Amino acid sequence: MPLSIWLNSTGTEELLDAVEEVLIENINDALAQVYERNVERDQARAMRRGVEYVALTYDEVPPDHFHTGNFPSLVLEEIPRDAYPYIVLTIEEYAPSAEDLLMDQINVFRENLVVHCLAKADPDEGSEIVFRRAIRMGEAVYLTLASEPSLRSALAAFSNPQRGQHSIPWTAPHKGRGEDYWYQAVGTTYALRNRTISQ
Repeated sequence: MPLSIWLNSTGTEELLDAVEEVLIENINDALAQVYERNVERDQARAMRRGVEYVALTYDEVPPDHFHTGNFPSLVLEEIPRDAYPYIVLTIEEYAPSAEDLLMDQINVFRENLVVHCLAKADPDEGSEIVFRRAIRMGEAVYLTLASEPSLRSALAAFSNPQRGQHSIPWTAPHKGRGEDYWYQAVGTTYALRNRTISQ
């Protein structure tokens, strides 16, 4: 079923599936755009700090690095560290949204979609690199969602994103041994207008 039909008459699960489909197909192209756009800024920062410029790299997000459901404890316990970068989709809350009362056959809901981006950095890269990778993943998610026509109409009903949060970076050894790698998550909340038609 086309995304435009899903998002005109859909439930919460279908909405999450539609978002996941769009992200799997487009997130890596969006990541490439975000990193390319930041090259000059990264170079200027290195010059300002008086350090050698080292290009900031990223790993692509494979299709099996997506999870729909709860975050963070479930994912942090079950997802192996070598599976990062990783993207988690969940719904924080949903509530009725008032629209045209004459169209009472259409139920309109405001659903708060939360997209968590989990990033990793090598031990010698440190906490700033993992922070920048997580932030850039969050930006790539926004570019992806805002570029899809069907999702753009659902996003345009509200000022988006509604909220952005990032975790405190944490460290853990890779596969339980060796030096500690750096990990961090960035979560961004989007308010989506979701319509369902009463039968």
